[in-house]
Amino acid sequence: MNWIIFTFFGAFFQNLRSSLQKKLNKDLSLIASSYVRFVFALPFATILFFSYFQNFSIISVILFNSNFIIYTFFGSVLQIMFTFSLLYLFRFSNFVVGTSLSKTEVIQVAIFEYIVLSDKLNAAGVIGIIIATTGVIIMTIKDVNFFIKNLFSKTTLIGLITGLFLGLSVVYFRAAALSLENISSNFEKALSTLFFGLLIQTFILTIYLLIFEKSEFKKLYNNKFTSCLAGLSGFLATLSWFYAFTLIQSSFVRALGQIEILFSFVSSKYLFKEKLSKIELFGILIFISGVSLMLLTRTS
Repeated sequence: MNWIIFTFFGAFFQNLRSSLQKKLNKDLSLIASSYVRFVFALPFATILFFSYFQNFSIISVILFNSNFIIYTFFGSVLQIMFTFSLLYLFRFSNFVVGTSLSKTEVIQVAIFEYIVLSDKLNAAGVIGIIIATTGVIIMTIKDVNFFIKNLFSKTTLIGLITGLFLGLSVVYFRAAALSLENISSNFEKALSTLFFGLLIQTFILTIYLLIFEKSEFKKLYNNKFTSCLAGLSGFLATLSWFYAFTLIQSSFVRALGQIEILFSFVSSKYLFKEKLSKIELFGILIFISGVSLMLLTRTS
């Protein structure tokens, strides 16, 4: 049952981080907004990593694991691409719908998990995926004609691509954590994956900003308080997700993680003063019903 508790934590803090990033997105470039979740989370991960292990020997154990390095690198790059595309998506849709569109990653995680890790879903899980997909479609359209005419619209395609990036990053991060076979503790696997993932992500985006968007550092300084909060919430969210991934299939974790949609609804209504139509709300309920069915297939 621990994976359920940490999945709830992950969903809550992820929604908080996304809300803070959306605010920052008004003042920062897309890359700089994406950068916030990594660079401001790294200090928290570093402090916890070295205070927990209290020695450097664990680093050599991890770095000599080629599978871990490869999986972590791919997961890190894909998560950067996901963050960038999600923030870009916010410019085309309201907060809840933008977040919900990216939730097609539940379907994609199940597929990629089967391809990469050979993890399978039972019949109930497949049905849950179909229901969830139906909910996403209902939520993102106002009527059938609108759907047909805009099936390949920019917003729809960006949402699907966002889900693709997130789905792949989730699977690769889980593969990275599970590849640490010399480490027995699931928490240690999650912490190690988080720490090295953030190192890679911070390095890549720092180099980019120094070369192409150096002026964004001043804007980051001017928004340092909000950025620190986003970094802390992002750190807590990712650590919770990663730990849950070591306990059970990530498709189940991400399915339960759809509770974030409810958190997102609250943020959209009360923080950003955005309105939802009845059809969007109905789609959200259908979507949650689908992932709930998936959850019922595995509660251990």
